[in-house]
Amino acid sequence: MTTTSQHVPRSADPAEPSLPLSVLERGGHPAGTTAEQAVRDMVDTARTADAHGYRRFWVAEHHAVRTSASSAPAVLIAHIAARTERIRVGSGGVMLPNHPPYTVAEQFATLGTLHPGRIDLGVGRPSDGSTEAHRLLEEALRRAPRAGTGFPAQIDELLGVLFGRGPDRNRFHSLPLTPRPATAPQVHVLGAGTTSARLAAERGLPFVYGHHLSRVICRPEAPEGYRAAFRPDPDHPGQDGTRPHLSVSVHVVCAETDELAESLALRSAAYMAAHSGNAASSGPLSPARAEHLARRVLDEYQVVYGAPAKVAAELEALAARFAADELMVAPFEATGKARARTLRLAARARVAPPARVTQPARVASPAHRAAKR
Repeated sequence: MTTTSQHVPRSADPAEPSLPLSVLERGGHPAGTTAEQAVRDMVDTARTADAHGYRRFWVAEHHAVRTSASSAPAVLIAHIAARTERIRVGSGGVMLPNHPPYTVAEQFATLGTLHPGRIDLGVGRPSDGSTEAHRLLEEALRRAPRAGTGFPAQIDELLGVLFGRGPDRNRFHSLPLTPRPATAPQVHVLGAGTTSARLAAERGLPFVYGHHLSRVICRPEAPEGYRAAFRPDPDHPGQDGTRPHLSVSVHVVCAETDELAESLALRSAAYMAAHSGNAASSGPLSPARAEHLARRVLDEYQVVYGAPAKVAAELEALAARFAADELMVAPFEATGKARARTLRLAARARVAPPARVTQPARVASPAHRAAKR
């Protein structure tokens, strides 16, 4: 199958400014895939990203999900960082209410010691749930009921331990962090709503907007709110806390032609629709109904698909819409081979940085920074 794209490919001139692209790896794999193969696929995807100039490779945290091999981000990060060369490796993200912040600080300090200057710590909070399975998972993780409501305090505790802050910011300040790497991991806040955006802004941290999540969850006003509320805090060693940094995650399927990419995206979406809670119990679907549901999934999860030129145009529009500093590509397909193909081809999508009006940075006084904690 061949086609002539309606979009003109961007110049491959290396001197042309290009928005940084990173990768969000969710660890998904088709039913029947062995755990060993799923992890090998993640490593292969990371090596592809490393070879094609992506800035970061982040792994998600998913518990009790049969089609995900990404339940232990810190372990996977150590494995992946040892098998790549340049790319930053991190979590997208650690669900902080699931863990003691001190333990997370120790894990990522150790990773930072093993791989100096290459470790990111993205933190978020899991979605609330009231099902019996959700309650059982909370018990298995030793989570206190409504632990997510303490997320801001948990972030402050984590920052206090990682950056060696005193009693005004860290109630465990008398406990040394060991090992303490020369360069602390870069801390990012993940979220899809205004609460997480404001939390990142008030602490002078980078924010990753989860555009790849369901439209029901996403709040498109969150990125603008993050920039408006940002308060500089340069007291984060190893990262620039003096200006906002916004990353936007996005589902992508990239193939050699627009038609092939659409077909592959529909195939993945149809699989997702067929295995959803409602569809799985309703029996076989007609081809027309299956395609209808698949297209609904593509729209609900805001999937970008096409040949490199079309993907470049859509990513550029997305970056301009949110004034993004970075885009995180979340390959939408389940197999490692397909994810690697999307990353190889999407790397050709040189995305121009959005134009911005530079505004003077607001400088917060030390007293004000202490008070906002």
